[in-house]
Amino acid sequence: MNHSKMRLHRRKQVEMEQRNALLGTMVRHFENMIADLDGHIATEDRIRIKDTAHPAYSTAKRRRNLLTSVAHLKSLLEVAKRELDEVARQFRDLESMQNPSPSPAVPAGSTRSASWSPVSQRDLPRFIEDRRRASSADHDPKA
Repeated sequence: MNHSKMRLHRRKQVEMEQRNALLGTMVRHFENMIADLDGHIATEDRIRIKDTAHPAYSTAKRRRNLLTSVAHLKSLLEVAKRELDEVARQFRDLESMQNPSPSPAVPAGSTRSASWSPVSQRDLPRFIEDRRRASSADHDPKA
């Protein structure tokens, strides 16, 4: 079995994991913004801003737009998760053909490697850069 094909599949899987992490981060960020806007809307209701021409009135519209964006991102994330599961399954199949010895136990349906751990939003840029470097090292003939 060709090692480059396995590396390519693994790289695709890592990129999809990164994409899923970014989508999840965006969803959480938007949900936080919506919660903030809920507070602003409550204040507007308390002080009775009902005039659509008033600058503060647009808060409700921004909230509706964010809710629409969150719904769209969640649907993208669900599709991305299914795609990642498929790529992970293909990678496991390739790996089992390449190396018939049993690999570390990974729960059925899980796409996470044994060393997988969640990445905080603060650490996400560093995580992505580390993954990029590792991926580049896989393709670097000097390494």
